[in-house]
Amino acid sequence: MRLTERVACAAVIAVLGTFAGSAAQADQTFTGVVTILDRTTSEVVIKQAPAGETVGANTPGAVEKFRLRTVPESLHAGERVTVTYTESNGVKTISNVTEKKD
Repeated sequence: MRLTERVACAAVIAVLGTFAGSAAQADQTFTGVVTILDRTTSEVVIKQAPAGETVGANTPGAVEKFRLRTVPESLHAGERVTVTYTESNGVKTISNVTEKKD
């Protein structure tokens, strides 16, 4: 009986670990320049500027791919934005886009 309890406990822990890994994380922010905007798939790629630098063609920076719930008509490639997003199951979904007017 003891072995059966241990196996059942291990199965419960494994299932809970799976759900914990797929749960959505808290809102996060990301600032950069829109490099690709695909309105047909609601996907956007944003290049982040390193701290203290502006985003330019030759500037290295992290590139992140996001999904948009709704695509604002005013959003275009080349615009500087700050986005708020959540990540669930490896997919980053934007909940808010703020366009930066320089």
